[in-house]
Amino acid sequence: MKNPKISIITITYNSEKHLEEAILSVINQPYENKEYIIIDGGSTDGTLDIVNKYRDRIAYFVSEPDKGISDAFNKGIKAATGDLIGICNADDQLALDCMQILANNYEEEVDIYRMNEVVKNFETGEEFLTKPTLVYGHRLMNHYTCHMGCFVSKAAYERFGMYDVDLHIQMDTDLLCRFTAKGAKYKYIDANCGFFRRGGISTSGVKRRNYERKVIMKRYGASTWDVMITQAYHHIMQMTKRLLLALRIDPTKLKEKAGLS
Repeated sequence: MKNPKISIITITYNSEKHLEEAILSVINQPYENKEYIIIDGGSTDGTLDIVNKYRDRIAYFVSEPDKGISDAFNKGIKAATGDLIGICNADDQLALDCMQILANNYEEEVDIYRMNEVVKNFETGEEFLTKPTLVYGHRLMNHYTCHMGCFVSKAAYERFGMYDVDLHIQMDTDLLCRFTAKGAKYKYIDANCGFFRRGGISTSGVKRRNYERKVIMKRYGASTWDVMITQAYHHIMQMTKRLLLALRIDPTKLKEKAGLS
């Protein structure tokens, strides 16, 4: 199959600020055999007006309350009819040639494709390249999910399962750990899938992330020692990041220079 059908899912909830840019990055892909799906959680701002502006280019759209991000992802996956399914969040943008590059590298026996992602500050223009972690083991340290650069076959979701609705931050890490544990076939494509918009995370978000990371590690066989080492590592990294920010040093630039993700 030389031109697989590619489904892209965007989930929204009061996403009017950057949504139109995300939509345009998908519908303007020159690759023709594509399907666009938008799952909205019941927005009350101008999100629905933006969606309606492009409704004739959107294959499936629903606006209704959901149980969170994972639930919204799963709704989109269930609705998708493509051979491959990707996710472009409402703040992000696909690179113009993303779908064509993916199609050029398509193999029917591959379960999941991994591409690079550009993390970008759209206000300053600063950006850096991140490459996905390809091996997920018992210790989740210095790994990068590259969520937008993760394209999964519809058949793989049917065999290995979708997103865990009880996870609100680390659902993509759980998915990749599960796929790895069940023997999914990966393929890495050394090309950029698009642009991930930089944003902040609250203290409560950090705590929730740490909790979910622990749950995932234990789920896939990590020992108590593995969990302790990993949590200590991330605590040190978070403290270092706060210190660098206090000194007005951008930690992402140091990370890029060091080749870390």
